[in-house]
This record gives sequence, structure tokens and C-alpha cells, in this order.
Amino acid sequence: MQTKKTHWPSLLILIVLGIGAAFVLLVSFGLGINSIIGLFTDEGDSAGGMISSIAFGFEVIILILCFWFVLQKTMGREQADHSFKFPFASWQIIAIIGVVIFAAAIGGVTAYTEIAWLNWIFLPALTLLVIVPPIWMLFGIGTNGIDLGPRWRFFSVLGLGMTVGPLIMIIFEIILLVFIIIAGFIYLAVQKPDLFQELINLTQELQNETDQDFILNSVAPYIANSAVVATLLGYIAVLVPMIEELLKPLAVWIFAKKIESPAQGFAMGMLSGAAFALLESLNASGDGSASWPVIVSIRAGTSLLHMTASGLVGWGIVSAFREKKAVRFFAAYFSAVAIHGIWNACAVGAGISTIGELIGKPEWLFNIIPAALCGMTVLGIGMFAVLIASNRKLGNAIVTPPNPPIETANEEGVK
Repeated sequence: MQTKKTHWPSLLILIVLGIGAAFVLLVSFGLGINSIIGLFTDEGDSAGGMISSIAFGFEVIILILCFWFVLQKTMGREQADHSFKFPFASWQIIAIIGVVIFAAAIGGVTAYTEIAWLNWIFLPALTLLVIVPPIWMLFGIGTNGIDLGPRWRFFSVLGLGMTVGPLIMIIFEIILLVFIIIAGFIYLAVQKPDLFQELINLTQELQNETDQDFILNSVAPYIANSAVVATLLGYIAVLVPMIEELLKPLAVWIFAKKIESPAQGFAMGMLSGAAFALLESLNASGDGSASWPVIVSIRAGTSLLHMTASGLVGWGIVSAFREKKAVRFFAAYFSAVAIHGIWNACAVGAGISTIGELIGKPEWLFNIIPAALCGMTVLGIGMFAVLIASNRKLGNAIVTPPNPPIETANEEGVK
């Protein structure tokens, strides 16, 4: 009697998801314990710590869900190959908008009170309600009517987008940043030794300094230097988008030859972007101060950015592999990089403008902030329009998948 052959792709993904879930669970547990200690000792941002702990805990739940569906494929269950249908309906749009506004308002009032225990109790759950539903809604709008492929592959893409993809991106970005810093120090040491020694002295002076205002006042003149600003913009607005838009849809690259159509590639790219947006937004929202409502509200824009950009790249990847249209991939990739780069440039400009007053240039705040906000608003509207237009165009080219085959002992490869 023959036994079913081990499906190695799903098994390998299963191992990755298991390791990822275990690691994230440990991080969640550690942050939670530290937050509880901080609440009773009145040290640090206990509410921010609990927000991060609950965020990581929520991510563990999603990874466990992904693990279960991939496990079905590893075990050879027929339902693993059934087409996945995302549970989204148009009525959810109004409901989600209402929930987000209500949660943001309640959270804003709670954060404004600056009562530690009150923030500790309410802000973690309210953060989830503000961050998660918009991602759900945007994915539903962007993929409405598009076949999402087998269940196990859908959850493989989601799980890999929350584990391996971000990890590889972070490694590359750190390596690149270290290289830029080392190159900068070498340049200063050779070409501008006086400035180099000045920076060394400043570093030694600030090593034991805890006053954030003093630190900011000390480094502001150097940050505002035109060469530093140009380097910062080059890294954040050019190099980082190039790395992220190439690696965010990592799972789409892995499954490129098995994804049925460019439309499905767009959907899987959006799913990769949603996974990254969820991870980034939840972890970036770990702030229990009065600025909480501003931080979580901005994350909606970044979620739209990641999902739209990755959707375009996913469409381009599958077009290149399935239809041999490499030009389409490069057009999609560089469009995504441009969108991401402009968004990041606006964010960098807004951040740098806040130090203008410290260096005698208060006009920066009034000149740059409005331009940056207007730019991000226009870009956000444009990305949403691209999302809807892409869905309407790609929805007309839906591929009806065949009934899932029953695996045999001789079956090989990723399905």
C-alpha cells in the first residue's frame, strides 16, 4: 500500500511559522511582564509596553491560524487545496469606519487623561480596533471578485509576510545603514578631521546623558546639515523602498509559477503588504502617551501604501513568470518604489522640520509641514484610486480554478 509523499514546501513553511510563532510569543510574554512591573513601579511607559505585548499576542494568533491551514496541506487533506474566499461584504465598510472612529475617539480621550492604569487597560484593545479593521477593509476592496487560490497557499503567503519577509528586509536595511555610517565616518576622518573629532567629543559627552531635550538640542545642528539631510533622504526615500518593495512580496516570488494569473498575483501581493502593514503598524503604535491618537491614525495611510505598492509588484512578478512580460514587472516595481519613496520623503521632511526652531529656522515648521501633509493626503487619495481601478480591471480577468486534485504518491512540487 502506497503512502502519500511528503509535501516538502508546506512542511518547510510549517517549520518557519512554528519558529516564528514561538519567538513572537516569547516577545509578547516578556513585554507583558515588563509592562506589569512598570505599572506598579511607575517607571517607563507601561501602557505602551502593554500595547506592544497585546500586538505581538495578536500576531501569534494569526500565525497559529496560518500554521493550522498549512498543516492541512502537510497532512494531505483535500480541503487544503480548496479555493479560499475572503469574508468581505460592502456593508462592512460603513461598520469598520464607525468602529475605527469610535475607538480612536475613546482612545484619544483616554490617552489625554494620562492616567497610567486607565491607558494600560483600554489602549491595547483600542489600538487593535483602530489598526486591524482598516487593513481588513482595504484588502477586501482591493481583492473583491479575484480568486485567491488554495487555502494553504493563502495562509502561507500571510504567514511568510509576517515572518521571513520582514526579517530579511531588516537585515538588508541594517547592513546598508551600517555601510553608509562607516563610509560617512571614513570620509569625515580623511576629508574633515576637525568635524570628525568634534563628533567624537559630542558622542562621548552624550553617552551618559538622559535629558532628551539636551540631546536633541546638541545633535540638531548636525542633523540639519544639507549633506546629512540628503543622505537621510537617499536612504529612507530611495534605498529602503527599493529593498522593501522587492522583498515584501517574498511569498509571491516563491509561488510565482503556481499563481494562476496576474490578478491573483496582485491579490497575493496585497496580502503580503497587508501582513507587513499589520506587523509594522501594531508595533509602531506602542505609545501610551497623549500622542496615541495621532500615531494610530497615521498608520491607516501606511497600510494603504504597503498594500497598494505590494499589490502592483505582485501583479508584475506573476506577469513576468506566467506571461513572460518582464517589462511589466519593472514598470510595476519602479512605480511602487516611487510611491513609497515620495511617501517616505514627506515623512522625513515633516520630521526634520520639527527641529527648525532649535537651529534658528522656525519657518521650516510652517513651510514644510503643510506641504508634507498635503503631499501625503494627495498620495493617499491616489493610492486608493489605484486600488479600486486595479481591482475593477483585474476582476475582469478572473481565472476559474479547476477542482483541486487529489494528491498521489507521485505528486511533486508546489501547488
